Amino acid sequence: MNEKSTCEIIDFINVVYREQIPGPVKFVVKRKAKKIEKFNLNDIPESFRTCTVEELFKILKEAHEKKLLNF
Repeated sequence: MNEKSTCEIIDFINVVYREQIPGPVKFVVKRKAKKIEKFNLNDIPESFRTCTVEELFKILKEAHEKKLLNF
């Protein structure tokens, strides 16, 4: 992925985070974000690593609607 695309993604995430996430949630996210440094892609299943973002959103949406998620 080129630098322009990477910056565009980071900027999008920052805008959404800044404009749509409530303050108390931001506090928790900041504390948990440190775990990204220890994140290892090999620890997640192959199916998760190879699905597209669109597929992931569809899976999460359907699982949420069916109350399959534990959050």
